[in-house]
Amino acid sequence: MRNRVAGPGLGEIRGDHAVINPMMGSMMQVFRGFLLIFWVVMLVTTVVNPSAVNDNALVTSIVVAAVYALKFGWRRLTARLGVNRCYLCADGVAVTGRFGRIRDSVAWSEVTGVQQTAVVGLVMGCHRIEIFRGRSAKPLWLVAPGAKSALVQALLDEGRRSGALR
Repeated sequence: MRNRVAGPGLGEIRGDHAVINPMMGSMMQVFRGFLLIFWVVMLVTTVVNPSAVNDNALVTSIVVAAVYALKFGWRRLTARLGVNRCYLCADGVAVTGRFGRIRDSVAWSEVTGVQQTAVVGLVMGCHRIEIFRGRSAKPLWLVAPGAKSALVQALLDEGRRSGALR
């Protein structure tokens, strides 16, 4: 989808980034974080008292490896299908939903401001970004996964380049 034009008249796509569904994406980040903590505890228990674990560390290691393999596979698949993506375009921003269709879009000429909130914890991190529009329209919002999401800086840079943000 990189060579295509996104949204209704938003111009050439200059970058695309993953976004998450706030509920499911956050829950999965928390689940993976707790699973990783549980795995470390199992490994420490195996080193301290090997007879108390009975090969549970091996099973836990296999489950952790499978969960992270699924995560990376899912990321590749959704990027290829254009599912849950934020497309930064020459003339605006388009966000797709879970079926790859554009959920919302905004032209840079309509943008009046951007508000970004970071949520970082032990087992999860994400950024909620709201792009405010002129008139009385609802803001475009999206959630970028990760404590250091490249989407935040790319969105601000693209907004400055277009003259919508200072």
